[in-house]
Amino acid sequence: MSQFKKLLIGVPILLFIIVSCDKNDTFSSADTLELITSYNVDVIEPSGLAVNSSGNILYTVSDNTNKIYKLTTTGSIIQSYSYVGNDLEGVSLYTDNKLLVAEERTKEIVVFDMTTNQTVKHEIAYENNDENSGLEGVTYDADDNSIFILNEKSPGLLIELNSNFSMASETELNFAVDFSGIFYESLNKNLWIVSDQSRSVYKCDLKGRVLENYPINVSKAEGIAVTIDKIYIISDSEEKLYIFKKPE
Repeated sequence: MSQFKKLLIGVPILLFIIVSCDKNDTFSSADTLELITSYNVDVIEPSGLAVNSSGNILYTVSDNTNKIYKLTTTGSIIQSYSYVGNDLEGVSLYTDNKLLVAEERTKEIVVFDMTTNQTVKHEIAYENNDENSGLEGVTYDADDNSIFILNEKSPGLLIELNSNFSMASETELNFAVDFSGIFYESLNKNLWIVSDQSRSVYKCDLKGRVLENYPINVSKAEGIAVTIDKIYIISDSEEKLYIFKKPE
């Protein structure tokens, strides 16, 4: 058979493969995010990141000390809280001076009151294959009074919770190797998800479908927070806060 005939046979097969790809794997790949600056953070193994509505205060947790930290936007510690958790991996602003904290191994979302230091724990019942690849991120959607959480991998999952912490939906994610941080952006009603192993930031809709993919040169990126013009990424291994320009 001639090389030309082989090529003609191969073209339809290639087209079939392309058309048959999972829709969750097809998305726009944008340029690398523009780095504005970076700062060292005096937190051991920071994991998870949140920002207040004014954009001038950050929160992170440590999966080493299992404590919650309040930070400036240059990475300096303003306050550490007395609560000590169990394998803390994610944090989000919540309601009435409260935070949501994700405890990976116990599959619990903890409501922490920053004023009283009181906690309320909610166990999330879902199936995963590795307790060390469990709850990795949490974010609060104040517009719809719902909560989104991430299972890191095995499998990668986006889970939406109702206001009473019952499960509303569960979506398997397959656009990255793992899923290490999540942030709900109220301005455009998007979810921003970061993957430390794929070294990328993904802008998604609320169903977990990727709208844009932005590669980043950050090791062990385990937290993301977004303001009107900036994207904050925190590195676990480097103990560093990266600030990128938010794409228009």
